[in-house]
Amino acid sequence: MEKSLKTENKIQNEKCYVYSKEQASKIRCEFSRLKDLCYLDHAGATLYSEKQLANIFTDLSNNIYSNPHSHSSEFTKDAVDIVRYKVLSFVKTSPDQYSVIFTSGATHALKLIGETFEFNGGTLAYLEDNHTSVLGMRKFASNFRELKVEEAFNVLSNPADSNSELRNGKNGLFVYPAQSNFAGTKYPLSWIKTVKCEALNHLFATPENWYTLLDAACFASTNQLDLHQYQPDFISISFYKIFGYPTGLGALLVKRSSENALTKTYFGGGTVLMALSAQNVMIPKPIIYEQFEDGTISFLSISSLRHGFDILQTLNLTPDLISLHTFNVAKYTFANLMEMHHSNGTAVAELYHDTKFESVKTQGSIINFNLKRPNGNYVGYSEVLHFANLNGVHLRTGCFCNPGACQKYLKLDPDKVQNQFEAGHVCGDQHDLVDGSPTGSVRISFGYMSTFEDADKFLQMIETCFVSHSNFQSLTIDRTIDASLNGTRNRLEITGKLVNIYVYPVKSCAPLAVKGSWKLTHIGLEYDRRWMIVNSSGACVSQKQIGKLCTLKPILDFSRKMLKLKINDSEISMPLEPEENASSNANFCNSKVCGDKVQGFDCGNEVAEWLSANLGEFGLRLLRQCDFTAHTSGRHSTQGEQTLMSLANKAEYLVINMRTAQWLRERIPQDDLLCLTLESILLRFRANFVVDFTEPFVENDLAILLFNDVAFKFTGHCRRCQMICIDQETGEKSKEPLRTLSKELNGQMRFGIYLSRNDSLGQYYIETGSSVKGLFQSS
Repeated sequence: MEKSLKTENKIQNEKCYVYSKEQASKIRCEFSRLKDLCYLDHAGATLYSEKQLANIFTDLSNNIYSNPHSHSSEFTKDAVDIVRYKVLSFVKTSPDQYSVIFTSGATHALKLIGETFEFNGGTLAYLEDNHTSVLGMRKFASNFRELKVEEAFNVLSNPADSNSELRNGKNGLFVYPAQSNFAGTKYPLSWIKTVKCEALNHLFATPENWYTLLDAACFASTNQLDLHQYQPDFISISFYKIFGYPTGLGALLVKRSSENALTKTYFGGGTVLMALSAQNVMIPKPIIYEQFEDGTISFLSISSLRHGFDILQTLNLTPDLISLHTFNVAKYTFANLMEMHHSNGTAVAELYHDTKFESVKTQGSIINFNLKRPNGNYVGYSEVLHFANLNGVHLRTGCFCNPGACQKYLKLDPDKVQNQFEAGHVCGDQHDLVDGSPTGSVRISFGYMSTFEDADKFLQMIETCFVSHSNFQSLTIDRTIDASLNGTRNRLEITGKLVNIYVYPVKSCAPLAVKGSWKLTHIGLEYDRRWMIVNSSGACVSQKQIGKLCTLKPILDFSRKMLKLKINDSEISMPLEPEENASSNANFCNSKVCGDKVQGFDCGNEVAEWLSANLGEFGLRLLRQCDFTAHTSGRHSTQGEQTLMSLANKAEYLVINMRTAQWLRERIPQDDLLCLTLESILLRFRANFVVDFTEPFVENDLAILLFNDVAFKFTGHCRRCQMICIDQETGEKSKEPLRTLSKELNGQMRFGIYLSRNDSLGQYYIETGSSVKGLFQSS
């Protein structure tokens, strides 16, 4: 067996290969588009094979699939039925045992059971380690009971004595995941039988007739679900977790003998034999999937599933083989991560797990963790995500729609969760630390196309970016700075100088350094972020996606009234201002910036082709933001209100204090300084105004800034991401200065302040070299 690459922690763990060399080579060829990207979010969505997708579109291009409700649609009906058979065969059962109801996903399948299960006053019981969608089922039950993991293992180890005479017609439903989507724990499928044998009646005074709903969305993606051996009443699955494509398609599998426990109230098109318009009379179709699949099913997506099954067969992959391969890669990664230590001996990772990756029968291919600094403080998951993006590692952060497991492993009691919410943290955000405690974690997960090279790349990223190899220094602002901050609270104002003004005509591209004065408009500096580059989907791209954007230099030619774009020796020009009739002839486009809807018009095919050719990305286009007039608005908030702002992220203006940047540079380790001059660092922070207040960090406490007689108000702190690790001259990436910034500021990564204009009326200019006065916030 091949040994792993040695890191500085001298970790040596064996790589246990399952695939043959020929098989591994074939799999690699199916995912050539990954290039250097390390994709580790297979529990979120696995990847589709390139041949799989090609076969799907060849199929659609050569066949006519009509609405299955049409009389001329036997071809489509047969194609859909064949896929139903394939689904049942894939989970080792038959139409005699189970029915397949196609849904929009696993969540829809769970919702269907919640809406239609006949509780009759019975109880919904569920494992604490469940998806949020299971918690939503509580709305349909008269009673509910959460089982802690330890309690479930105790209660479900033995069946109860059957006492059907005391049930009183109540139906209980127990819901649990075959595999946790948080930590990858595999829960015993033997519970299905013990629940049916009334083991849960130990917990209730009145015995109930128990059914099981197995959430197999996470499990089925890399494991063999054997419904011949284990027979839950209901199963939810999601196909994009198995095949990558199509999304928005799942299934509810219903045991034929358990169909009578479901009563459907609503009926839609295609589900009835007869319905009267004037009277509340209808007769449902006899087959359960015909009753439950309201309206026209997603027949094109369903027919494409066949090619997902086929590609696994072509690659000689079985669920058992996939399970063993992904487990081995995860086990190798887990062992290496567990053995990583800082130079002072403290562990790098706090791992959340119930097993030690000893058996594929109890552990899936998911690793969940948080990183810690040498002094024991947590590294926020947002910081990990930024460095992962910087290094081409695709992973997942947060709580993964599993609040029970998140609260269990992170030791978050209800009061602490409520406190985090009141501090501003909500599900899905990047507010990763509250009072030093994590609000979520980091998850990596593996799929059948994952490799040990992926594992090594991930481990190398952790080693390089988060492991300390030198004597640990305090992770707080030093006493000199802290003293100066305390001193500012007793002052009313501070004076400084405006050193530089930068305008960024095209969002995320190179800046234009202003010499002299520049005009202020009601939406920001004139021509600042009025253009942006979008991809083939119409979404704004930044240096996070295309690092070479920093080498695209916009030039404002006022004499010719042209905007010139230049990359190396190649350039292209276009009108600086829209033509008078542009609003009537323009190709209007909608996009988004920081959640806001922005409206612009397309700058044409010529510049689009030039951008795609010079940036090496297909389908790029240039949009110019619409002006704010009585007829158009260039930006709307998520509430639909007009936002008077350019295409900037959070506010019209961003300010950096040169002394704070100097403070940061002095703390970057000498080995990493390289070309990180003060000017280079300032450019990475992409400020509009660089000021010199003679003291670092004083800008954080300012309420008003006066540039000569022009007033601006403080509107927030700028939270930094991996963008600051991109050299703005070359596009090359490094781990600094983000790593030092996060370390010195305890993961807060706030650097620079946002400003807005106090007075949006009148003609104002701002000039480099002018005096700056800062008024402090009242204490």
